[in-house]
Amino acid sequence: MKRRDFLKTLPLGIAATAIPFTVGGLFSGKAFGRSPALDALLNAQTDTNNILVIINLQGGNDGLNTVIPFNDPVYKSARRTIGYGSSGDPALLAPYTIRTGAELALALNPPLGTDFLNMFKDGKLAIVQNVGYADQTRSHFRGSDIWNTASDSNIIVSTGWMGRYLETQVPSDYPLTFNSPDPLAIAIDYSTTVIFQGAKAVMASAVVDPSKYNAAVNYADDTPQTTNAGTELAFVRSILAESDIYGKRFTDIFGTSSNPVTGSTSNKVAYPTDNPLAAQLQKVAWCINGGLKTRVYFITMGGYDTHVNQNSRDTSQPGQGLLHQQLGQAISLFQQDIEAMGFSDNVIGMTYSEFGRRLNENGSNGTDHGAAAPMFLWGKPVNGELYGHNPNLNGNDPNDPTTLDIYGDLSRQFDFRQVYGAILTQWFGANDSLRKAILNSPDFTTIPDFKDAANGFQFPVNGSSKMQNLITNPVDSVSSSQPASFTLYQNQPNPFTGITTVSFALSESGRTILEVFDSRGSLVATLLDGFAGRGQNQFVFDGRKLASGTYYVRLEVSGKTQTRQMMLVK
Repeated sequence: MKRRDFLKTLPLGIAATAIPFTVGGLFSGKAFGRSPALDALLNAQTDTNNILVIINLQGGNDGLNTVIPFNDPVYKSARRTIGYGSSGDPALLAPYTIRTGAELALALNPPLGTDFLNMFKDGKLAIVQNVGYADQTRSHFRGSDIWNTASDSNIIVSTGWMGRYLETQVPSDYPLTFNSPDPLAIAIDYSTTVIFQGAKAVMASAVVDPSKYNAAVNYADDTPQTTNAGTELAFVRSILAESDIYGKRFTDIFGTSSNPVTGSTSNKVAYPTDNPLAAQLQKVAWCINGGLKTRVYFITMGGYDTHVNQNSRDTSQPGQGLLHQQLGQAISLFQQDIEAMGFSDNVIGMTYSEFGRRLNENGSNGTDHGAAAPMFLWGKPVNGELYGHNPNLNGNDPNDPTTLDIYGDLSRQFDFRQVYGAILTQWFGANDSLRKAILNSPDFTTIPDFKDAANGFQFPVNGSSKMQNLITNPVDSVSSSQPASFTLYQNQPNPFTGITTVSFALSESGRTILEVFDSRGSLVATLLDGFAGRGQNQFVFDGRKLASGTYYVRLEVSGKTQTRQMMLVK
């Protein structure tokens, strides 16, 4: 295969999906080709140093056996075998009730909720009940896509909600700088997820174990032969070596002198060796304590597809009970670790699953795909509370969103994008316009018991009329109504075949630079380097002598810049 043909097999701009590789059997990750888009990502700095840890409970977690309405007669009848409503359970669960009168108990660690219950009592755990979306698909694959892309169930979106947000954090002089060695996001896994897919690139790196990273430059066990295949192998290796942009950083942090067990990245609490989720969160804590500027971490915890032998109450067997034990234990230890490290003011976490489970148990001691389910947010900055109404299992009423849906499943009280919107606005400081752009412009006006972004994305506290934010001290956002001092508009036409017009507006006259760069960051034209007047300005760009491809026009005013992408097609 020729080099040009090889590159054609990659998604847009080689960094778009990266090349998977394994080095020395120790490190599995993604090698990113060196491109302007990636250079911009590496230089990106967010307006806040807040960190979000996302845990995907893959398979569809059974919410009714997680936050348990143990005294509800309908629950007891529907779950005679796998439920917690049998004789003696109410007395057993009563000490672990999360709100007096709510008769809901946590089932996240023997004895039935100790770890999460203590976090809830300390105000570090928020439980948002009955979260889902309209027209639930009940499909693992489509459901995951919907949650990861923040799309409606009838719309296919190719980018992830977090990827779209992180793209907005690319510096204004994109794509010309390459300063920061840290990825914007890290998936503790062999590959990334669509949640981080941006329009031009994947906005995350995948790392199984950053403490065992071996630089890709070491991936040269022999000299390729001087054959066609050998030439192509040498080419692939050169890409791996040149694109190993995170290698030195990981090596510096997790080298011999900074061993996670004994060095500066070490944990402050002991993590169990038999808890896979705890092992993953331990690595996230290493990265945070090591000084990485990464803002989002992603972890997948599988096993929640419990059609058969759900075992919610038995932690000695594979099933939901063991998973809940590991979930509560791992998050509680991670929270203690982060607090001991001194980062508790800047780290929160969130769990989500593609759907809940049916109310009625099936004939295999399990539950089948359902609809709404609870979400958890945790951390010191979280406004720990129980939000939303208790599950109402008494039939279907289309005029009452608290009852079951027409299929007998829990109805959604909240759209999952309301929780995403709260995180974007309250934790990362996104303004309302940015929030709407990232979440495909949902306004949530048809969903009751919720105040929109103009009122702080507030949720109802269970059992009261009180409304409050999910984050205790929300990050201030930039007002979307504040006029910009200058604006660079999209060129017209775009795509263009040879000549296109570039327009911009200035609030005040002054020295202005307007330049065009190719996809490698090379300057191809200077349209203006001098004075520009207040108001609208237009310049013609002639690309008839240039090759087809992606170009970038950059406007610089008083040291600040804006960039637009242009597409030349011949």
